[in-house]
Amino acid sequence: MKTRVLETKRIAQTGYWLEVPGHTGAKLVWGISPEGFERLVDGRGNRLLIRQDQLHYIDFSLLQRSPAKTAGESRYYGRGAIWLSRLANGETAVIRPYLHGGALRRLTGDRFFTWPPRPFRELAITEELRRRGIRTLEIYAACVSRPFGPFYRGWLITRQLSDAEDLWSALKTGLAERLDFDRVLQIIAESMAALHRQGVYHADLNLKNILIRAEGSDVAAYVIDFDKSKVFLGKLPAPLARKNLDRLERSVRKLDPKRKFFPAEAWDRFVSYYHAAFGS
Repeated sequence: MKTRVLETKRIAQTGYWLEVPGHTGAKLVWGISPEGFERLVDGRGNRLLIRQDQLHYIDFSLLQRSPAKTAGESRYYGRGAIWLSRLANGETAVIRPYLHGGALRRLTGDRFFTWPPRPFRELAITEELRRRGIRTLEIYAACVSRPFGPFYRGWLITRQLSDAEDLWSALKTGLAERLDFDRVLQIIAESMAALHRQGVYHADLNLKNILIRAEGSDVAAYVIDFDKSKVFLGKLPAPLARKNLDRLERSVRKLDPKRKFFPAEAWDRFVSYYHAAFGS
């Protein structure tokens, strides 16, 4: 408790204060906050759900900087510009804004009105999966600003995964081949099976939401972007698991219609590895 009081005083000097857990409406506003994260609010009502060891390095000013003034654009993809920022501790943060897709994007753009806010929900799901041993990104903070009324804008700040490429990029640059494409397929299949054994339905499973890199003498795969994903009790039901794999295959067909980089026989091998890992 003593440490918490001292930290509260430090934050107050920067214009932020700690939100008191359990106040009226907190669950609607914040959702479920994982252990090790603090709720911060500034004088304008902007909210940060931030990892305790990042309190000295991250605040809302990080989101107000132009990508041109940061450490550059990220190699990762999203609906909007994803950029990098060098933190005072030497780490590099990846900043991803939330944007609507499809027709809704033309109407509301980067404004959302679903509560609890999507950045806070994605943080909670991602941290729970990390706790269960699933390889995914390390989240530093989730951020929400209130432009007016019930609407909000959101950002997710994660630690950069060095030397990683998304699968689509890795297929085109040759990284997947250099790492041994068959081993890459097997590792990704095992990652998908692990997700499904944990009851996770990924709402946007595609080639750009899977990162791969060399780790030691082997390959590691990281599944990212759990926005709007769902976690069920027990294993993911078979129909939903098939639906998830079908979604991934649609991504393959959309990005690689001629199957130059991800041929049909490679997909068949991936599915075989998946069923072997999942136990079905």
